[in-house]
Amino acid sequence: MAKKNDDLFRFLPKIDAQSPQGVLGRLKLGELKPTQNAVGMDEVNAKVTKIKEKDKDQLEDYLLPRAVPIIIGNGGKFYLIDHHHLTISLWRALKDPEVEIPVEVVRNWSSIEGNRFWKEMASNNWVYPFDAMGAGPFNPNTLKQHVNDLDNDIYRSLSWVVRQQYGYVKDPNNAIFAEFKWGSFFRTRVIFDQQLTYKGNAPGNLTLADIQKADPEDYGEKVGYALYLANSPEAAGLPGFVGRTR
Repeated sequence: MAKKNDDLFRFLPKIDAQSPQGVLGRLKLGELKPTQNAVGMDEVNAKVTKIKEKDKDQLEDYLLPRAVPIIIGNGGKFYLIDHHHLTISLWRALKDPEVEIPVEVVRNWSSIEGNRFWKEMASNNWVYPFDAMGAGPFNPNTLKQHVNDLDNDIYRSLSWVVRQQYGYVKDPNNAIFAEFKWGSFFRTRVIFDQQLTYKGNAPGNLTLADIQKADPEDYGEKVGYALYLANSPEAAGLPGFVGRTR
């Protein structure tokens, strides 16, 4: 018999402000605080589709090896430092912030608060205080408070598409925020025609899927150019670079 959403991961301990570093446990989706302001909605939409296709047992098998890494800090709050796309996808697919998911405590800094906490986070590259347009850094107090509030960064989506086509690889030694670094690289070099001609009320909601549907020729050309750039000497030094250096 398939499990109910609220039965998932009951075998894991409930994480609280005293949970030590290295513990694998469970937290509600709604308790997780982002450490970035944006995601690539193309990747999110793909994950939402995948999650909706799973029954509860399959979802448990899918999530257990993908425990969300968290930092406990600022008086016992829970900050995710990776898997933002997974958590917002779960929120949108399951529509239940009370669902508990597996998390791993990377550090317990519950006694560290305010500026000192954020300085420690920044020194470990565990916060990305930029907005969906690449502007920043901003004061971390302006970060989104819930994963479902994250904005759309089309260049984060482009970096995902390029990685899916093996333009670079996910470097396990330099994985956190790597796709945003690639997105920043593409932001000043790749401009889709639809970005210049879009007449919708919310241009920030424009996705690569929208562009591909509206102008497949320009989409193919610009993604091809992004793949070329990813393999060029200009991209050398970015995490997961596999191209030529000369």
